[in-house]
Amino acid sequence: MNRRRLQFGVAVIDNKLFAVGGRDGSSCLRSMECFDPHTNKWSMCAPMSKRRGGVGVATYNSFLYAVGGHDAPASNHCSRLSDCVESMCAPMSKRRGGVGVATYNSFLYAVGGHDAPASNHLSSLSVPRDAVGVCLLGDRLYAVGGYDGQTYLNSVESYDAQNNEWTEVSSSSNQAAFKVVLHHFWLQGPHCPQQCSNAPEREMQSVCRAGDARNSIENGCF
Repeated sequence: MNRRRLQFGVAVIDNKLFAVGGRDGSSCLRSMECFDPHTNKWSMCAPMSKRRGGVGVATYNSFLYAVGGHDAPASNHCSRLSDCVESMCAPMSKRRGGVGVATYNSFLYAVGGHDAPASNHLSSLSVPRDAVGVCLLGDRLYAVGGYDGQTYLNSVESYDAQNNEWTEVSSSSNQAAFKVVLHHFWLQGPHCPQQCSNAPEREMQSVCRAGDARNSIENGCF
């Protein structure tokens, strides 16, 4: 990449890999870059308006969403990124750094993270998880690993949206989920617990129905 990065968000749009925000070892970044496998080259994209370390990233309808993150303290901002325009979506109700984000059934889900007081939006994880990896596999969201404030975790939970409940799963029965999130963590790099201002969070919030996000967007070029 063109910049050193850890704790950054990654997503794929049109067969291109985007690396968003993160930290370079001394400060949080607002830059974004894109890898094209056809040319085997990285190129810089237009930067975000805010610095975001530990940012969560997901895609919907060819748009890239950057959720939460931190630049001391954590943020509750949600942005939609497209070309040279950043559109601010409705903010989350809680600040979340190290948040896991995934798209499911036209919703963006923000899972865990730190600096987020307890809430009853959706069913909570069984344990707090900061820097958690989140992916969609079939009709369930999977939360893999993370940091609970004292220990790095190797456990996995799956979320059933219809019943609004989390279920612990074994590594042997969900190896595919491990492979997806192992790739996620390999790209993001290790998490540094000293940067957490509060204990990791175990709640999950449905940020917004992605298809309706345009109703609460403030457009602006950055």
